[in-house]
Amino acid sequence: MPRKSKRNRLQKLQNSWEKASEQQRYAFLQWLGGATHVIDGDMAGEADITGLLSGSPIASGRYLMPSSVARIRAIMAARSLSASEVMAEIGFEEDGTALERALSEGACLRLAIVAALQKWLVANRGH
Repeated sequence: MPRKSKRNRLQKLQNSWEKASEQQRYAFLQWLGGATHVIDGDMAGEADITGLLSGSPIASGRYLMPSSVARIRAIMAARSLSASEVMAEIGFEEDGTALERALSEGACLRLAIVAALQKWLVANRGH
């Protein structure tokens, strides 16, 4: 019988992130913003990372924070975008039902969508 492979460090971090409270996640993101990291092979310091963090997390796990919902809706209204169009902009299929349900009913999103939305919010900060 084959042995179960050990989890790598990333898997352990992801597991810990899911178990952490909202305050613990925020504290971690603050710490992360002050550290130096490698992103896509380039060194990035605090200035590059804090732009992605934008001061506070946009979601608690897979659920959008109310402030994030308000920001997303405001940008969508300012740019006359539908949820399907936002999904297409962030690189997902134009079926916007997942995003629309998350915005209106508080439904969960895939973590990849949450990460893409965070980048989208930073890119659309001026709207």
